[in-house]
Amino acid sequence: MAALSQVGTPYVYGGSDPGQGLDCSGLTQFAHAAAGVSIPRISTQQRAAARPVRHRPAPGDLVFFRTGPSQYHVGVMVDGDRFVHASSSKHRVRLSSLSRPYWQARYLGAGTYL
Repeated sequence: MAALSQVGTPYVYGGSDPGQGLDCSGLTQFAHAAAGVSIPRISTQQRAAARPVRHRPAPGDLVFFRTGPSQYHVGVMVDGDRFVHASSSKHRVRLSSLSRPYWQARYLGAGTYL
């Protein structure tokens, strides 16, 4: 619910200020902190420290993507298909579908701290 509350928040590189500006890992860190769970700040560190999910990601699980040669992305699942994420300076925090071809082609896997 904390991640959903940030839909519409501007994307800011390195951002960790809810309501003012978030990047992808700032959003997932904020959402977990709201649930009383401390996770690393950077998406690659979040992936490395998370417990791998071997099944279809569930609400609260993190989903990880490789979006460029050295660019990684993370979002948090809100249901069986949609995830909340802060994708780029072109967009605000928003919902996307894991089943979209763009995300499927870049999907690295899911992890959980819950």
